[in-house]
This record gives sequence, C-alpha cells and structure tokens, in this order.
Amino acid sequence: MEFDETQIAELKRITPNLSTAQEGGYSFILIEGLRLPDGCNPQVINALLCPQMREGYQSRLFFDQQITGCPQRNWNGNIRVLEKNWYAISWQTPSGLKLNEMLIAHLKALQR
Repeated sequence: MEFDETQIAELKRITPNLSTAQEGGYSFILIEGLRLPDGCNPQVINALLCPQMREGYQSRLFFDQQITGCPQRNWNGNIRVLEKNWYAISWQTPSGLKLNEMLIAHLKALQR
C-alpha cells in the first residue's frame, strides 16, 4: 500500500516523527514519541498505525507497551512487527478516514 503524501503531511502536523514500513502483507506507519491524552501512563509512547483492514477492524493502532491511567479497555491485539512486540486495544474506527483522522479516532479510546 502506497501512502498519499498529502495525508502523510497532515499526519506529520500531529506527530512529526514517523516513518512507513511493510511487513507480513500489511502497511504500517511507525510513530515515535506519540503524545497520549492526559492521564495516560506513559504520557509519550511509540505506536504503529495499520491503516487497513486487519483482524476485523478498519484500522489498528498498536503501542510498544500497554497503557494505564486511561479508561479500562480490552487489550486484544498482540503482534510482532519490525522485530518488536506491539499491543492494541479493541477499538473500531469508521471506514473512509484519512490518516490523521484515523489516529485521532484511535486516541479517543484513551480519553476520559
């Protein structure tokens, strides 16, 4: 999957330190230093956005560690990508979102 450069630029306005990767037939956006909503622990984390259908979800946002201090969620996604373990919560986003909208929709799951 090729990412639209305009959408990547819009995503970089939210979180500038990102790169793209392909692994196991999926496309990913690696987001380093993603700032999480207030109350989350840790406050800053590395994340991996998979903006395509996966495991019955329109998109998935994986984190390099499980997050506490936010609303209790079902941690049901565990993958190994880029030689690292990643964790995701059960959270469905609408279809047809742009990359920046997708990230914002996933982060809403962590807000109080």
